Amino acid sequence: MTEDNKIRKFGIIGIASPIIGLLAVLVSISISPWFDWPINSLSDLGVEQQGGTQIAIWIFNGGMIIAGSLIAIFIMVTRKTIPNNRISKLAYSIIFIGGINLALVGVFPYNISESIHLIVALIYFIFTPIGLMMIGVERRSRDRNFAMFSIGSGIVALVVIGGAVLGILGMPIGTIYPEGVAIPEFIEAVIL
Repeated sequence: MTEDNKIRKFGIIGIASPIIGLLAVLVSISISPWFDWPINSLSDLGVEQQGGTQIAIWIFNGGMIIAGSLIAIFIMVTRKTIPNNRISKLAYSIIFIGGINLALVGVFPYNISESIHLIVALIYFIFTPIGLMMIGVERRSRDRNFAMFSIGSGIVALVVIGGAVLGILGMPIGTIYPEGVAIPEFIEAVIL
């Protein structure tokens, strides 16, 4: 198989990853009548809840594991297409780390280890937009529209999740969000 065909074939993985992740969240929510967007976090879908189902837990955690693994596979398979400069290599490495940590969100639901879960979730939510912004900076001279979209997406994602984190920490700027962080988490997931 030629390198171009290989890249095209594995490009499907790059498209499938966010679709699988978002579908896992939406399906889990649809079969979890207890879930309330303003009160819960998406991670609540990955643990036992009053009135919840085991299938919702498996769908959520399995979806995060698959989506994160596909991000990492996509980066590994397409690495030969990355421009040979430091910023590109660093950007793609950061996104690879983000993908691995998304998978770890499903491996370590917060009922197994709250601290590990929080760390891997934050790494995903912070590293992935930073990687996108770096890709945008690197590509600005070759593809201005893609670069602006990539940089803008990364900035918006960081602002959204940053507000949620500040809200959790009790900072005044974070009070734009109610108790839970499901809404900003989902907004960032859609952006990424």
